[in-house]
Amino acid sequence: MNELLSRINSNNFEVSFKQIIKDKLPPAVARIALLVTTEYEGIFRNGGIGTYYRTLSERLAAEDFYVVLLLCQSQEKFAGESTIPAVKHIFSTSECIDVLELQPTHLAILSQLQHGEWVDYESYCALFFAQAIATTFPNAYIYIEFPEMLGLGYRTVQAKRTGILGENCVVAVTLHSGQEWLQEAHARYTHSHPDWFWQTSHYEQYSFEQADLAFFLSHFLKEKVEKYGWKTSHAKHLPYCFSVIEQPLQTITLRNDLQWLVDEDKIPLVFFGRLEERKGLFTFLEAIELLESNLIEKVHIIFLGKNVELQAEGLQGLDSQQYIKQKLGSNCYTIVTDLFSQEAIQLVSLLRCAIVCLTSSQENFPHTALEMGQLPVSLIVSDTGGFRETLNLIGRTGGVRWFIPKDVRSLAQAMIEAISVYPEKLGVPMREFLHVVNQRLLNQRFEYMKQAFCQTATSPATHLDRSEPRQWILGMTSIDEQLFLENYAQNEYSGRGEIVELGCWFGSSTISLAMGLEANSYVTNKSQRIHVYDIFIWSSLGGMQQNVIGTSLEGKYKDGDSFLDEYLERINPWSHLIHVHPGDLAEIGWQQGEIECLFIDAMKSWELTNSIVKNFFPYLIPEVSLVIHQDFAHYYTSWIHLIMYRLREYLVPIEHPFIYSSRAFRYVKLIPNEVLQNSYSFDSFLETEVEAAFSYSLDITPKKMQPNILAAKVMYFIHIRNFEKAKLEFKKSILQLDDFEWLELADVQRHAKMHYSIDLLS
Repeated sequence: MNELLSRINSNNFEVSFKQIIKDKLPPAVARIALLVTTEYEGIFRNGGIGTYYRTLSERLAAEDFYVVLLLCQSQEKFAGESTIPAVKHIFSTSECIDVLELQPTHLAILSQLQHGEWVDYESYCALFFAQAIATTFPNAYIYIEFPEMLGLGYRTVQAKRTGILGENCVVAVTLHSGQEWLQEAHARYTHSHPDWFWQTSHYEQYSFEQADLAFFLSHFLKEKVEKYGWKTSHAKHLPYCFSVIEQPLQTITLRNDLQWLVDEDKIPLVFFGRLEERKGLFTFLEAIELLESNLIEKVHIIFLGKNVELQAEGLQGLDSQQYIKQKLGSNCYTIVTDLFSQEAIQLVSLLRCAIVCLTSSQENFPHTALEMGQLPVSLIVSDTGGFRETLNLIGRTGGVRWFIPKDVRSLAQAMIEAISVYPEKLGVPMREFLHVVNQRLLNQRFEYMKQAFCQTATSPATHLDRSEPRQWILGMTSIDEQLFLENYAQNEYSGRGEIVELGCWFGSSTISLAMGLEANSYVTNKSQRIHVYDIFIWSSLGGMQQNVIGTSLEGKYKDGDSFLDEYLERINPWSHLIHVHPGDLAEIGWQQGEIECLFIDAMKSWELTNSIVKNFFPYLIPEVSLVIHQDFAHYYTSWIHLIMYRLREYLVPIEHPFIYSSRAFRYVKLIPNEVLQNSYSFDSFLETEVEAAFSYSLDITPKKMQPNILAAKVMYFIHIRNFEKAKLEFKKSILQLDDFEWLELADVQRHAKMHYSIDLLS
């Protein structure tokens, strides 16, 4: 550990804000986010990382985070003042000494680094701001996020690992564009300052590998850094939330000097992005030179991006504008270099059916594609991983022409094709769908943050919701569901009957039940009282692969593999409490006596539903047994609602907290044998009973779960192949819900398109 950092730790020198800043801060906040970045859209004229942090700040603020922005490599001084609604306070590292109460040790550190070692200087300043926030808000949940670039989080990550920052703090690092990748993307393989380059690269790698949370936006860049020797097994794949572009952009006024571009009769051919080598400027210009003169006469070329000094060999001293003039001479082109991101988007949207070129040879997760993909423009796109992943995320496929990265002829051919069919009539992703994608990403981020906090916090602050006695266990159950099962097994389970779990995957529910049973002081005979059923066969269709991304299990199994050994290893500390039944539960059945708790995560089909009802329900104990449907609020399992409505006088919903997709029922009276032994299917239910069943399910579920029930109803009509009725129900549900309540409905739409080629919105 660095000697200076050790001195801070050993002497426990406190950092705080000066009184003039303290006066601007509230006495307490519940959740605070410190976002550290070199770019922020709205303060600087850029997109990319700046847009990422603007959008992230808005999303966090909407979830009641108190957001503080710290700008690195900026000489502007803000003194904590902010005119950005989502950000409560803005600071820059250049005002560290002005706004923080630093001890002599801290001042000595900065004094040693002020001349020359600017990366370390910025990194220490970021740490001191983090310490000041931790001192000011000792009872808050503190989330700190850095980009990996320049290793700005290096000292803060070190400090967190050595205990300088409190346990109520989570430090995250997101993979954007580190030094090694930037050098490769610019085709620069020699370094004018190699010592600086390799030290900074080390800082970037260490920060990413040692942070509490590490995010990568695209698999493309993750694979790149792995080739550089970075460890990524702990990292979470999380594309960033993006701005949903509302049409028209009424809040932005187009600059007067740009109106003539909108009125131009020629075809607008737009280079969209920073005017540099890495963004494909050279490839674009060379492709233009290959076009026939009759095509050139039809187009007006618009370069829409930041002017920069070129770095390529032989071009030092030239900037983008000078080089474009050299290459194109008097051809009809315009360079627009000084727009904010929203202004640039508006200009493109107002152009007459623009053809937009995204020509980077390599991209991480380009915001340009997220933005342009939402507009009704023709797209010519470099076929590199980042662009593919971005456009796939928002479902943009129409009007996209791919070309081979760096291949001038391939790009020229794509231009010729786009010009020849101009103008194209194009569809764009639905606004509601984009909101759903965003909300899903945001929910995933908060789940990761919650998991990271549970893993780092051992001595909770008083005001936080710390009902969790332990960290989340890997599985397809939420922490709330796990706690519900643990509490039941510890405090309610009497031991009169057995605990049966149908469907357990890697054992998050099994372990929760076992932990509760082990702590149960009432039940004396605990040996193998938990009976678990699963086929223990890997299937990516069941979401298994998606749920292990970023864990040690990612890539370990392929479809058809058995994961029984992994399950047994995970439950090993409680194996004396558990009887494992590997195989098909329909074939194995149940002959072990009364069932006091039946946890069902296996009603994936009518066949399994009938088997469970016939083989397990007869052993339930009236007025005692609990039945928990883990898939009650899952869009696919529509039959659960029909069965539970038919059995509603025997199984009554109990009051319990909202727990993800689960619903618990008390078995109140004996179900007649003829009801149990009947074989059910969709044909067993008249339309009136179907309507009543879903109305019943809506009535017995919290409001937050009701969109899921509506999705299951739409899925019912898809299951029975009544696609017109499914479309009607889908559109009716949309009208009832806000944009952010579309999550399960979006899954239904995706399922309908994938398996039935049906568009529910048509």
